Amino acid sequence: MSHRTLLLGVWLLVIATLAAIGNEAAAQTTPVRVQQPAPIHPGGPVQRVHPRQMPCWEVAGISKGAMDQRRAIQQRTRAEVEAVCAETSLTPQQRQQKIRQIHEQSKHEMDALVTPQQMEELKSCQMSRSHGGGQGGGHPGVGGGHGPCGEMPPAKSGPKPPSGSKPETAEPDED
Repeated sequence: MSHRTLLLGVWLLVIATLAAIGNEAAAQTTPVRVQQPAPIHPGGPVQRVHPRQMPCWEVAGISKGAMDQRRAIQQRTRAEVEAVCAETSLTPQQRQQKIRQIHEQSKHEMDALVTPQQMEELKSCQMSRSHGGGQGGGHPGVGGGHGPCGEMPPAKSGPKPPSGSKPETAEPDED
């Protein structure tokens, strides 16, 4: 019986080895799946998501370096505005004046990097991709629609009071 047991063990070893080799060979010859284009339906074309669109800055002919510089200027500008807002020794008017100067300087620097035509093409591309609902100007998330430091912006020539009513004055009465 021991001879029979030994023979059975050898056969099991041979079968296990062949099974392992067969699995390995099958794994190596598994076909690679290639993504096929979507079939055209008789009812009309099917909208497909494009794997990668060319970035709008590239469409507008702006270099990556120029976009990186613009981004750095924008980050620096935000930091400078935050620093001005943190200066408690300034009056609101002084803050507003300093912030205006910071924005003018950064705009001047960014305008030197990109031509007006490139900027128009960039905005147009961004608007077309956001389907017309682009981000508005200003500082989203800062001040809740108020000035850059959270205060109410100074009143400009707003709506006129209805006729027959006494106009309100913005300045307190002096005694």
